[in-house]
Amino acid sequence: MLKVETKRDEMVRSSIVDAAKKLFQQYGLTKTTMEDIARSIGRGKSSLYYYYPTKEDIFEAVVLNEKQSIIREIETAVDKSDSAEGKLRIFALTISNAVKKRIILFNIIRSELNDDLCLMKVFKKKYDTIEIDLLRNIIDYGIKTGEFKELNKEQLDDVTLISISMLRGLRLNLIDEEHSGKDISELVNFSIDLLIRALKK
Repeated sequence: MLKVETKRDEMVRSSIVDAAKKLFQQYGLTKTTMEDIARSIGRGKSSLYYYYPTKEDIFEAVVLNEKQSIIREIETAVDKSDSAEGKLRIFALTISNAVKKRIILFNIIRSELNDDLCLMKVFKKKYDTIEIDLLRNIIDYGIKTGEFKELNKEQLDDVTLISISMLRGLRLNLIDEEHSGKDISELVNFSIDLLIRALKK
């Protein structure tokens, strides 16, 4: 029989995820226990298992929650520009700034996912498709408005994949501890300049 989620259940789930996020950032996934999470929200450990069977399930919920939050930030920011060029710059800079704000958590996420390839595939499938679609839609918007040159579907897919790969490479530098203090805004803008030059008529 399927469990019916109530408003109270949603609030409890949210409190668990918020508490776990803080603990993961402070202690990491390995050192954080279900008991730590339960104690931080004033509940018994057994009550957590009703909502999340394992600590890894909570970790997955934390990561997906952050990814969804970033997507909402991107969509809100991109909508403020009427031009495709403006949307591209906002798209790239918003993602970089969002990652920068969450640098500790993303370092933990990267470390954990590198150790769990199955979990990495789950996150990539759920998040990467959304990010790729957002960028593809921006480029397609520029084609339709006449800002960018005509591309067939295969070319559009190729340009989107190349662009996403380029921007992700910059984000990986940002996440790396040795580069965490570096402002990569200039590099992001330079990358977008190259992309726009290639796309313009």
